Amino acid sequence: MPSHYDPKKKCRVGTMDEAQFETESDKKNAAYFHGLMTVWSKAGGVFKWGAGGVSLRGNVRGKEVSICFLAPKFAAKPDRIELACTTLTKQIGRDRAGELETALRAAAGEQVLGKTMISIVEPGTLSPAKQKALTQAFLDLI
Repeated sequence: MPSHYDPKKKCRVGTMDEAQFETESDKKNAAYFHGLMTVWSKAGGVFKWGAGGVSLRGNVRGKEVSICFLAPKFAAKPDRIELACTTLTKQIGRDRAGELETALRAAAGEQVLGKTMISIVEPGTLSPAKQKALTQAFLDLI
C-alpha cells in the first residue's frame, strides 16, 4: 500500500516507494536524492523503505546500520536528510560520528540544523561542489 496520512493514527502509514518519493520531493531535491541513492547502491549500501521515506543502510564494522533517512516534504518539514546522532555514535563510534558531522556541516553549512538529531534541509539547493562533498561524507562510512 502506498504511504499516506492516516488521520486516526495521526501519522503516515504504508510503505513509500521510489516513484512516490520522487513525486513528493521538490524537483532539485529529488535529483540530488536520486544521485545519492545511485552512488550509495553502487558502493554496496542498501535501502529500507518506510512510510515517510527511505533509510540508507551500510555495512560498518561488519554490521548493517542505518546511516541516515531521506524524507520528502511533509507537513511543515521540507525535503531533508535526517541523522540520529546518539544512535549513530553507538553504531559507528564517537570518532567516526564526529568526523561525519564535521564533514556534513562543512558541506551543507547553514542547511544543517540540530545537534542530537541533525536535519540537512533541501540538499538539492546546494552548489554542485557542496552536493558532491555531502554525498562523499556519507560514502566515506561504508
